[in-house]
Amino acid sequence: MNMPFEEPTLPPISPRAQRVLVAGWISLGLHAALIALVQVAPPAPVSLGETVIEARLVSRQAASVAAVQPPATGANPPEVPTETPRLVPSEAVDMLPVARPQVAPPPDVPPAPAPAPADPVASAEPAVAVPPPAPAPATAITSAVDLTYYSARDVDVHPRALHEVIPVYPADADRRRVSGKLRLQLKLQADGRVSDLEVLSASPPGVFDESALQAFRTARFAPAQKNGRPVRALVQIEVVYDWAGQDRR
Repeated sequence: MNMPFEEPTLPPISPRAQRVLVAGWISLGLHAALIALVQVAPPAPVSLGETVIEARLVSRQAASVAAVQPPATGANPPEVPTETPRLVPSEAVDMLPVARPQVAPPPDVPPAPAPAPADPVASAEPAVAVPPPAPAPATAITSAVDLTYYSARDVDVHPRALHEVIPVYPADADRRRVSGKLRLQLKLQADGRVSDLEVLSASPPGVFDESALQAFRTARFAPAQKNGRPVRALVQIEVVYDWAGQDRR
């Protein structure tokens, strides 16, 4: 009994699976193409016929003998024993060039004049020792500025005030209606300035001292004169404080 033959059927492939298979076949094809293109380069053959330079050290004596005695034609030259050369350091020392400092040429010095010939007559006379000169007498140094303070009887022209000096009446003495007087001593410079002053006497003491000192400390005077020139002077002035007669304006 013959049974009917049925061909096997494959289940349908989804579009996603088809895309995956196509991508796999393309990848395999690319790899096969790369393997076919890659070739392993054989190693370069080593050339055995390259030129080899051989150097031998020959002593100077053997080289000179070989130069003088040429080899005989058709006969082997006699073997000359050669001694092993030794490496000897060169006697000439290799030195780097060193810059030497330039020496300035010496200045032209005129030749010294030849000494005059000595007078035979003068040279025959014995040398006479000359005594050293006597020291000059000491000169007294005098100052051009006269530092002496002259009193009123020692000057030709007495000093005088350039303006009226009016002391300030002390407030305490004015309130108590106190009068008094005092004597001042002034040291005047040659230009009329007051360099120093002091109270010699005061009555009552300590009441009008400061008022008088302040008034005359800044006063200016025409300087005293002696022998026609201004000099320093020592002047005494009496200052009177009268409460009844003072100017109350």
